[in-house]
Amino acid sequence: MKHEMPQMAELPDFCRASILYLTIIASLLLAALMAFLGTNWRSNYWLSFSSFALFNLWTAVSSVGILCFIKRYFGQMTLRRFSNLAVLITTSISIIFSLLLQWYLDQTITLDFLLRNGAIALIVSGVFFRYYFLQQQSLLQIQSEAEARVQALQSRIRPHFLFNSLNTLANMATIDPDKTEESILDLADIFRASMQRADKLIPFAEEQQLCEQYLKLEKQRLGDKLQYQWQTDTIAPELPFPPLLLQPIIENAVYHGVQHRQAGGEILITGVSAKNHVQLEVTNPLPTTQASLHKGNSLALRNIRQRLEVLYQGRAHLSYHSSNDSFYCRIKIPKRQALEFE
Repeated sequence: MKHEMPQMAELPDFCRASILYLTIIASLLLAALMAFLGTNWRSNYWLSFSSFALFNLWTAVSSVGILCFIKRYFGQMTLRRFSNLAVLITTSISIIFSLLLQWYLDQTITLDFLLRNGAIALIVSGVFFRYYFLQQQSLLQIQSEAEARVQALQSRIRPHFLFNSLNTLANMATIDPDKTEESILDLADIFRASMQRADKLIPFAEEQQLCEQYLKLEKQRLGDKLQYQWQTDTIAPELPFPPLLLQPIIENAVYHGVQHRQAGGEILITGVSAKNHVQLEVTNPLPTTQASLHKGNSLALRNIRQRLEVLYQGRAHLSYHSSNDSFYCRIKIPKRQALEFE
């Protein structure tokens, strides 16, 4: 996969107060180090520290101000070009302030003093932006690989779901054409959602609607054997949610639970919204025989767990267990935005 050059959007926002605070702290730490490396540092440490701190702060704050302006009004510049420009600006400002300082102190302008300050500014700013550039390149590589994994995991749509749905629609076509048309539209919505990018979040209400359409299709096939109930009123409809994350769990509940029971059963979908996360649980009756329970079920759940790991970087969890002739599958995701790729 071809990687695009990191753009300005991946740079720190130099207009933010937090960046200014970090710049001030870094300038003071650098001044402390420079004073320590000076001659006779034991007797002149605090005087040297004050001088270096004042000079570093002038240079750093001025550089941050100019970078803030450049980032705001020249937002299409690549990260590599911006980094080179930022190093040049920081070095130039350091040399300019060195000239002003010697002029203010009425001292003879020496080339060694200018070169020393310019070299320090060049090295410090060069190391910072080189590190940040490599960090962004690595992040793009990780995101690209993660996106490929998410798309591969998302693309695993069960063929028998399609075949069963088409057979159901074929049987319905001569009996109830209107309901057949509605079911075809529901099926089209589900497969349209499966072909969309799986790393882009959708509102929870849309995921719930897709699950509802899927359950309606299965109810056409299973009839009264399939019952289901939603208890998710506490979850905000606009909550960002991974597409087709809940639907495979409900599909498992149908194929590995209700379908294998002569009397059928009820699927219960419950949701709880806490301060920082939401929790969804799908409960279905266990099949009368355990032969079909674990193989396909565990594969689908492992797929979902991998998607959660990629999207939420360890902040989301999936768990499941059996108890009292029922199977419980629970997912817990943070309300904060998941990882999304441009």
